[in-house]
Amino acid sequence: MPDILDQDEVDALLQAVKKGNVPAGEGGASASAGPVEGEYDFKRPERVTKEQLRALQTIHEIFSRGFGSSLSGLIRAIVDVQLQEVEQATYGEFISSLPNPTSFNLLHIFPTDGTAVLEFNPEAIFPIIDRMLGGSTSETTPPGRALTQIEQRLTATILEKAMSQLQSAWSNLEKLEFQLIASESNPQLMQIHSPNEPVVVIRFQAKIGKAQGSINLCYPYRLIEPVISTFTAQTWLAQAKAGDKDSALMMKKNLGRAGLDVAVFLAETSIKVSDMIDLQPGHIILTNKPSNAEITLSVEGKTKFKGKPGIFKNHKSILITRPITPGEEI
Repeated sequence: MPDILDQDEVDALLQAVKKGNVPAGEGGASASAGPVEGEYDFKRPERVTKEQLRALQTIHEIFSRGFGSSLSGLIRAIVDVQLQEVEQATYGEFISSLPNPTSFNLLHIFPTDGTAVLEFNPEAIFPIIDRMLGGSTSETTPPGRALTQIEQRLTATILEKAMSQLQSAWSNLEKLEFQLIASESNPQLMQIHSPNEPVVVIRFQAKIGKAQGSINLCYPYRLIEPVISTFTAQTWLAQAKAGDKDSALMMKKNLGRAGLDVAVFLAETSIKVSDMIDLQPGHIILTNKPSNAEITLSVEGKTKFKGKPGIFKNHKSILITRPITPGEEI
């Protein structure tokens, strides 16, 4: 039977382990700060598969492009939002990674009964607000303070753009609606989840002129687990193709109602300026074009078709006969 250690020997062994003085080997174990390859970290469980992470990345790449374009239209300046990383963590680790103060916003997601977090670092939110108030997009140091009431109202407008783009990005997979329920400057005050609760964190980098800052989106795993449990890249691509087809039909329908300027050129010729000044109603201008020759139709100032003049239901009309060839004259 092996010898049983007394309390002093146990204490001495624990101190040696903490100092790293116990080598790996026969009956020994090396002290390490985290798990090595082949070990499982129970503090950070890997619940989302790599394929699901890639699909989440695809969804939020769509969001980043749409959100960047939406912000560009809002502040009349180029805003580039790039997806940086999709990772699994705990809610406590996510909160600890955020600065204080910051723009910390809670979003309720319908029809689920859960809350996500959308956070704008000061380096990202203040340049956008400055531009909305008529400032420039030059690189400046953000003030080390919380947002004022006026700035919070402007941030609400930015959040509306973000929620609309999130809803659009998720629409190919699930019909989700996002609603702002609270905003705070100190993330530590918003303990809406247990520190050990698994979350999925999506990190973005926003560039506004010469300024740039981080944007972070956090989903509790239990909130999106029912959505992504059967979620694979193949299913998303299939639904995305169906969505692209619907979008194409909608675009075609909307473009079909657009108005275009159409003009018809009967012929062209040249006359003297003195003759043009003397022109009166009833005068005749001679051209080298026969009366039965094709005439040219232009759309938005660009020549497109050849046709023949006529009458249709007592209205002057043109019968299109063929597309115009490149370099063909009127």
